[in-house]
Amino acid sequence: MSPYNASLNNVFEMSNIAKTEFQLFCEWVNQSLPKHQLHTAVQARLPQLLAKEFPNNVAVREISAVKGGRNDLIHYWQDGKRAVFELFCSTSQVPQDLRLLEQSDAHWKIAILLDKELRSDLADAYFRKKPDSFPFLWLSQIMMPGKESECCAKLRTLLTMPPLHSEQTRTSVTQNAHAQDSIVAQTGHGDISINQKKIVRPRFVREPEDITEEQAFEIKRRIEDLGKIDEQAGRGNTYGKWQNYFKNTFHLTSYKKLRADKFEEAISFLNQQRGRSLPKLRRTNNDEWRNRIYKAIWPLARELNMTHEQVYDFAFTELELDKPIISLTELKEQNLEHLRNKLRSLKRKRN
Repeated sequence: MSPYNASLNNVFEMSNIAKTEFQLFCEWVNQSLPKHQLHTAVQARLPQLLAKEFPNNVAVREISAVKGGRNDLIHYWQDGKRAVFELFCSTSQVPQDLRLLEQSDAHWKIAILLDKELRSDLADAYFRKKPDSFPFLWLSQIMMPGKESECCAKLRTLLTMPPLHSEQTRTSVTQNAHAQDSIVAQTGHGDISINQKKIVRPRFVREPEDITEEQAFEIKRRIEDLGKIDEQAGRGNTYGKWQNYFKNTFHLTSYKKLRADKFEEAISFLNQQRGRSLPKLRRTNNDEWRNRIYKAIWPLARELNMTHEQVYDFAFTELELDKPIISLTELKEQNLEHLRNKLRSLKRKRN
């Protein structure tokens, strides 16, 4: 039974008066929003509906298909086509969620909107930001059992019609070189001449004291992650800023020219910046913030040879909780951070 159906059954059992299915749906949403359970429920429900209409296809959730963010769910066809779904349930997150759809090169891009009756300002913000909107479904269409047939029919229609916002719909361009420094691009609207400047970049030469290619890749990955955190927090593209900050801190013209004996210091510096940056997500993108804390906790647990149950027992004892837990999602933000820090401390003691 999906989290939604189980929760809905609980609402039915607790209700002493007759309520419509939509009223019960609204109660479930209002209970699930503060617990950050909507995305998980949709990611469990939507593949079930897609499988009814497209049994040979595959749906993958929480996938990093675009730089700087993860799509909620991507539906893969055997012939290589893709459909990306993005859930909009926070008005402040509308610009970021729209960017994830816009940056995707999927054939179909579909928004899932929280119903107007629950949050009218969200739909207004979505359509104002994107007047030529992507195809969309209301959350109730996906989650309400009474609307299953309607939703399946809608999915069948959306995912068999010509894509509205796909990279494949752009005008194809054929490029023919006509001179050393220019090309002519031939399109359906005529030829466009383009003069190109040659950019000569200095050739990088690695010296014996420089970091290795693998170490350079690790530094690049961590700088990219700092930019990703900023983008997920709605601060735009800051990768260049972080790269310059790193080079200025270590007096470099290229991070590849970092001395090998400075590598550990550089990694420690980037880890400190990441620790200072993560709180930016706490209020602006809480789901991503929690996911990052989870991803810090479980590797620590594996290094400490702790099972999931031992981690839950450890949290119950060390955090002095009122009752045992069976999932980290039950922990409040402060307790989640404390658990991560206590596991780090335990690891340092054992080392």
